[in-house]
Amino acid sequence: MKSIIIYFSLTGNTKKIAQTIHKGMNPFMGQCDIATLKHVDASSLHNYDLIGIGSPVWGDVPQHVKHFISALPDLQGKYAFAFSTHGARGGRFFPVILKLLRKKGLKVIGIRDWYGSVCIPMHPKPYPTDGHPDAIDLKEARFFGKEMARLGLRIETEGPGIIPDFPKMPLPPTTRLRRPRPKFDRRKCIHPACTLCMEHCPVNGIDLAMNPVIFGKNCLTCYFCEMICPVGARAVDYDSFVKKSRQRGKSIYTKALENAEAEGIFRRLTPIEDIHWNIPYYKVFNKHPRYIISDKD
Repeated sequence: MKSIIIYFSLTGNTKKIAQTIHKGMNPFMGQCDIATLKHVDASSLHNYDLIGIGSPVWGDVPQHVKHFISALPDLQGKYAFAFSTHGARGGRFFPVILKLLRKKGLKVIGIRDWYGSVCIPMHPKPYPTDGHPDAIDLKEARFFGKEMARLGLRIETEGPGIIPDFPKMPLPPTTRLRRPRPKFDRRKCIHPACTLCMEHCPVNGIDLAMNPVIFGKNCLTCYFCEMICPVGARAVDYDSFVKKSRQRGKSIYTKALENAEAEGIFRRLTPIEDIHWNIPYYKVFNKHPRYIISDKD
């Protein structure tokens, strides 16, 4: 049985989970590949029997991940599983991604989510879910990978009748706020000496070598270009947005985590007294770069 795990990860949370799921699956598969969303050859996916797709939760499924799945060829008769990382709740992620995968003919055999550290400029730092995914999370991810592999192999011999039923997952209401977009200051930019924003834009929406410069094409307002720019050639009016964002965080995310903690779903690794919603990430890291990319990302 041939399988592949495809993932999108911005700050490393989903990458850690994907790599650990791969470790759990690999011993059981005839072939088990792993690739980033940006580098996978979508036209080759018909060669795989089991396809795993993972991503962070950005309200629901990030727009470019939706586009990727929607552009896939028909995969009738193939199997899939989905996984995610998030900083409060899975929200609309699984209802949306299950629908997209099934439209491509995929039979979904498993879903799983994990908490992850959060580096959103308007949210506090430290953030309530910082420290995740930890060793316990990764142990669970490895077991999930083993489960997916074993279930896939059983389906090959016993048929699709053993695929578990998923509970109905109605779409929660959308509460997304309109985010300010980054602006580009060419006078500060040191391209071609630096190409970080071009290399790490999730949607390949930046090309500083073009004339005129391409900046912010299909922008997802993830703010990663602003955060990793070493010279501050990207600017975002965080101040005008942070009050709305802070209120949303305190009223929605805090409550979701409190409920999850009470149910034993969420393990708090960062003390609650260390969380200050009036001190957002962009004020803690007020010099550029705000975020340094490591080999774990």
